[in-house]
Amino acid sequence: MYALDDRKDQVMTVFKVAIANLGMAVRDQYFPPHYRQATWRRLHAFFALKGQITADATTLRVTLRPFNDHQLNRDLADLCARVAQHAPYLPDGRRLVFLSAPPPRPCLDVQ
Repeated sequence: MYALDDRKDQVMTVFKVAIANLGMAVRDQYFPPHYRQATWRRLHAFFALKGQITADATTLRVTLRPFNDHQLNRDLADLCARVAQHAPYLPDGRRLVFLSAPPPRPCLDVQ
């Protein structure tokens, strides 16, 4: 009879629980109040947003692309304002700033 080594499974379970707790903490602290009961499926759109990261000696700026939906853009602006209000710092001492990029303007100058 062989003994099963399940240490790898235990480590993965610990990581899954840690990521879930981190997601819930971020949701509860930074998202608007109506997201308090939101699931991963609802929050995935925010966590998967594309954007640009710029860093200098004191600040790390994350500029996120806007959504195509007006309500989600209002929620994104609220999220960025809440992050700015809490003024979180990274472990290296730089301040974390979230910004929402302006929506792209359609080009009506086509020939």
